[in-house]
Order: sequence, then structure tokens, then C-alpha cells
Amino acid sequence: MEASARWLPGWLDRRLPQPALVATAQSTGEPSTEDASTGSTVVHGFVRTEEGMPVADAVLTLVAPPGSRLDRVVTLADGSYILSAPIGGSYLLAATARAYEPWSRHITVGHDPLVHDLTLSPQEAASPSHPA
Repeated sequence: MEASARWLPGWLDRRLPQPALVATAQSTGEPSTEDASTGSTVVHGFVRTEEGMPVADAVLTLVAPPGSRLDRVVTLADGSYILSAPIGGSYLLAATARAYEPWSRHITVGHDPLVHDLTLSPQEAASPSHPA
């Protein structure tokens, strides 16, 4: 029964998109981060503290100009992240992490992957309330 769940009629299989990774011309032989069918690329880097320590479990969100969320990821233990950008253009990159101030910047993504490291500042303690 499992095998039949993976079968698609030929007419439907031909109508579905067939993404394919393109090999780069680099000597490393690594596959490209660009999807040949859509022209997508990535934004990647590290999230660190002001002291240079990695911030694990930070949530990074990539937002398109109309305000729609394109991708959201959580940083790994070493603070690294990879977000997918559908095409080159201007986006909002936002980061939040427990005990750190929220962070956001407008970024411009081109045809090639964008390396964007960011530094989070510690959250300031709430100021004491002043009597009126």
C-alpha cells in the first residue's frame, strides 16, 4: 500500500514543477544554492552576541515588501542560519531571541547567495516605574 501512495499518474507528474539543482563551475563540485527552475537564492550567516558568542535558537524571518513571510528558521547551536529568497530584491530580515533586543534590517539580495552576519544586543532591564 505504501508503494501505491507514491505513484502519480503520468499526466499529473508532467504538470507538477520539477525543481532541479544546477552544478556550479567551481572546483569544489558542490551543488549550487540556486534553484534552476525558479531563480531562487539564499541568505545565510551567523547570529552572534556583542562578545562574539553564537546565539542558538534565535528566530530569523525573511519578509517580502507587501509584508508576507517568505521563510522562517531557527539558528543552530553555532548561531548559523540559512533562509531561502525566491528571487533577488529588497527584503526585511528580522531576528528575535530570548534575552536579546529584537533586530531588523532591510537587505538587498542579488542573484548570488548573500552572506549576512548579525549581532544581537542584550535586552535592557525594564526601568523602574516612577511615581507621578
